[in-house]
Amino acid sequence: MILFAGDPHGCYEHLYPFVKERENVALVILGDLQLTSCDELDKLAQYCDIWFIHGNHDSKTIEAYEAIWGSHWKTRNLHGRVVDIQGTKIAGLGGVFRGHIWMPPNRPMFLDHIHYCQYNPGKIWRGGISLRHRASIFPSDIEILEKQKADILICHEAPEPHPKGFGIINQLACKMEVKKIFHGHHHENFNYKAMNHKKEYNIYNIGFRSLADIDGNYLHISIDNRK
Repeated sequence: MILFAGDPHGCYEHLYPFVKERENVALVILGDLQLTSCDELDKLAQYCDIWFIHGNHDSKTIEAYEAIWGSHWKTRNLHGRVVDIQGTKIAGLGGVFRGHIWMPPNRPMFLDHIHYCQYNPGKIWRGGISLRHRASIFPSDIEILEKQKADILICHEAPEPHPKGFGIINQLACKMEVKKIFHGHHHENFNYKAMNHKKEYNIYNIGFRSLADIDGNYLHISIDNRK
């Protein structure tokens, strides 16, 4: 069984009732894990097979970055690749679009990490792009994925017709011939049902600390009432 979790933002307690009571669960987290260490994932992994993509909050601090890219969990980041999970091919596009890098449909400022570093030598961090932009989407990220095929595309950003969605994600989904898109980032669980029948694929927004099955049925819905 594959379950899709919306942005946890550092809290994972709501997931335990669902992964404990079911067998053979693959849990796919749609970004903004917002970790301070590996402890939360290590604990949760006792009950399920964890996969994820990163979100914008996952490169806000060095601690959040290290918990993913500086640990054994980096091998479970689906960004930029397709992985067969329980017989379903899932592709990952982590991160967000940012104007300093690329804000579609506008032309990109930089094509890839090397291009960014060439023109921003004063912003290099640990031999590469700045910490903040480790979670920014570059055109090269799209190019890597569009050459592959998958059943499901997971992304942090939303595609169209979400009010804050990006058509480039829809284009990617078509090239990859996916049947479903699951995304996080937007916390309100935007309802695509009235629009899904018009596309070659179905879209599901799994919002803040929410959880859904592979058919987009919500198992748990949370409201972001943080101040």
